[in-house]
Amino acid sequence: MALSEDQRTRFYDYCDCHQTVFKDRVVQEFFQQDQHIELLVNALDGNAEEKRALEDRFRKHFFRIRFIKYLLSTIKYCTLDQMRKQQKLDINMPLIFDLPLKGEGGSSTLGERLTNSTQLAQAEPICPDPARFVDFLSNEQLAQAFSQLSQKQQQVTMLCYALSYKDNEIAKMIGVSPQAVGKTRNLALRNLRQAMTGRR
Repeated sequence: MALSEDQRTRFYDYCDCHQTVFKDRVVQEFFQQDQHIELLVNALDGNAEEKRALEDRFRKHFFRIRFIKYLLSTIKYCTLDQMRKQQKLDINMPLIFDLPLKGEGGSSTLGERLTNSTQLAQAEPICPDPARFVDFLSNEQLAQAFSQLSQKQQQVTMLCYALSYKDNEIAKMIGVSPQAVGKTRNLALRNLRQAMTGRR
């Protein structure tokens, strides 16, 4: 129910007479609702029931704000406590991968050395045999279409789609340019599509 002009005027007059009270943000938020203003105006007219309802609603409003503040404070201090514990743990128990290698002058860590060695090992991958790959194809029509491709097309298709290598990686493996890999792959896909759909 909307406030009447008279109720709103009386409320503003009451605010002017009690400016100290209405400077409080809790009180300001409480009286943002017209229902609470109406209860206040009726309580000022001597309505005891409206006064009790107003006091009850304000208690609930105040409790809600205090409870939210308590939750925020708890979350804040728990977070700070967890950060302090993690910081102490990082100091007392550093990760082995982050430790500098002895005799390296502190220039590299174990993690960096292992990562570099893994990358070196991956630089020269072994190319699987496309003929054996056909045996893993469950679709007979696809297997037959794949076997009709040239050996180079089979190799590029297998490395790209079965083993998820990129064009530049495949190019290094088979000793051609990335553009040649892309061209071979597109040709292989076109041949597979034609073989499976019967279109030319």
